[in-house]
Amino acid sequence: MADFTDPREYEEKFDPRLYLETYFHLGSGSLADDFLRFVLENFNKTFKSGAVKGCTLIDVGTAPSIYQLLSACENFDDITVTWHTKRELQELQKWLNGEPDAFDWSSIVKHVCELEGNRMSPKEKEEKLRGKIKQVLMCDVSKTNPLAPHEGPNADCLLTTVCLEAACRSYESYGTALKNLSNLLKPKGHLLMAGDLGANYYEVGPNKVFSLPVNEKFLKEVISGSGYELVQLVSFGKPEDADFGSSDYEGFYFVHAQKI
Repeated sequence: MADFTDPREYEEKFDPRLYLETYFHLGSGSLADDFLRFVLENFNKTFKSGAVKGCTLIDVGTAPSIYQLLSACENFDDITVTWHTKRELQELQKWLNGEPDAFDWSSIVKHVCELEGNRMSPKEKEEKLRGKIKQVLMCDVSKTNPLAPHEGPNADCLLTTVCLEAACRSYESYGTALKNLSNLLKPKGHLLMAGDLGANYYEVGPNKVFSLPVNEKFLKEVISGSGYELVQLVSFGKPEDADFGSSDYEGFYFVHAQKI
């Protein structure tokens, strides 16, 4: 088995629009409802605290999602979003361009606006985020410079959600990816990560998408062993009455770490 997922596997089998329609309508009753509320609340708390702020933020594995950036755009003016496959990029570009057939993020944007005290309307929030996104680049976490061939200023913050578990096929390569990502960060720069605990897969249509099953012990060890200091690890266990056959996840995690 390869250390990293071949992007051709995603190009051929992963339908980004179906993925969004399946998991990103908040309140639809999918397993992502719990995940989204957990992650959005933790991003909101982290950015609202003022502990994570600066000029430059790079989101690793953005496409085709924007939910993870809705609170981040309050604290950063220069956001780089990244993609790994052309199909993902096409879906992201529709939203960036405000095209009528872009995915409808309104349920999630509304929720974030409520968490932030309704200081602006959902439409204003989306426009604010669009205005903060300055670059759209290809990203490959298997490379020493994940944004190659682009060379840019090191970031104040890296953000990545449900990415490394999909990209890395082994625990060793997960650590390699974290070390590669640290090359994009300033010293004492912040790393924010969120994802599933214990998941081997999640379903998108008829396809089972690979996920590397991680737990809290592994996350603590791999973060400290990859050049970061763990600031916070928050987890949420799968509710006992949850009955979702679309993934074998055991819970969710949120991590805040700093580059040493």
